[in-house]
Amino acid sequence: MKKTFPVNISGKVFYIDEDAYELLLNYLNQIQSAFSGAEGDEIVTDIEGRIAELFDERISNGANAIIYTDVNQVIEIMGKPSDISDSDPVETTITDEEEKNSTIDSRSEQSAGDETTSTGKKKLYRNVSDKVLGGVLSGLATYLDWDANIMRVLYLVLAIATYFWPLTILYLVAWMIIPPANTPRRVLEMRGEPITVDSIGKTVLSTATPPPYVGFIKENGSVITNVFSFIGKCIMGFLGIVGALGAVVATGFTLFFLVAFIAAAVFNSYEIIDWMNCGPSILAALAFMCVAMCFIIPGISLSWAALSVIFNSRGAAKTTIFLALVLEIIFVVTAFVLVIYMQNYH
Repeated sequence: MKKTFPVNISGKVFYIDEDAYELLLNYLNQIQSAFSGAEGDEIVTDIEGRIAELFDERISNGANAIIYTDVNQVIEIMGKPSDISDSDPVETTITDEEEKNSTIDSRSEQSAGDETTSTGKKKLYRNVSDKVLGGVLSGLATYLDWDANIMRVLYLVLAIATYFWPLTILYLVAWMIIPPANTPRRVLEMRGEPITVDSIGKTVLSTATPPPYVGFIKENGSVITNVFSFIGKCIMGFLGIVGALGAVVATGFTLFFLVAFIAAAVFNSYEIIDWMNCGPSILAALAFMCVAMCFIIPGISLSWAALSVIFNSRGAAKTTIFLALVLEIIFVVTAFVLVIYMQNYH
């Protein structure tokens, strides 16, 4: 029989076994590390109060003591520190009161800066708190500031008009590749709200309600989610490979026509390009080189997007996207003009 002893949580005394106590203590320590400073202390107190309410419900249902499984369930309901911040929890060891106060002060100063507060830019997530199937349409409606029901009606009308299957496939692919808003940080990013210690803490408490499903249904839903996630990553992996191969092939053709252009323009050698019988050698080499270059950036972009989805990493920066778009426009326009001129000349 495991050893149990009383603990005081938010003014309520519970009997808890040793393993459960260690897990709960570790969880509370990580929560305290995630929310520091005066504002964070209030959030931690509220979280402890909510944990006490959940334990109290467990005791009211006939449990004699809090066990390891109970604590695990509470952590699942409240959210792990890594889920709260979308980063690894901060682990600190306080050796004396002075160091503790210094650490809290420094964290308080940091929480007031721009490193910890986002600008509130919206991101696209699946809205799992308002879903019919997957939360794709609800997430898109949140992102566009639409009503979710209007989005669903519009989707249904378009689905009927297109005989269902194109939009059904599109919906399933979106379900596979769009991440769910399943952490407080993601919920705030989905809504476009600033990310602060206070807003994250309030989101933790507002979403800390028991799941509406138990037993087989929950496990089954988890299996479906995992299967969809796996299929989505497989599709994105395939597209990433296609994009990478396309970029490599396009780069190869670009180098080939670059050599042909240099050979014709500098060394008056036309053998490399003349066999194509497509007009002036120099102009043809330059035109085909620009056409090949048009496929490099899309291929790299597709691979990058696939890697971002598979490994849940950040996408390209705005500056990178802007420069890539400008270069792509230049390549396309130049290739179009040269090809038209070459055809007219020929």
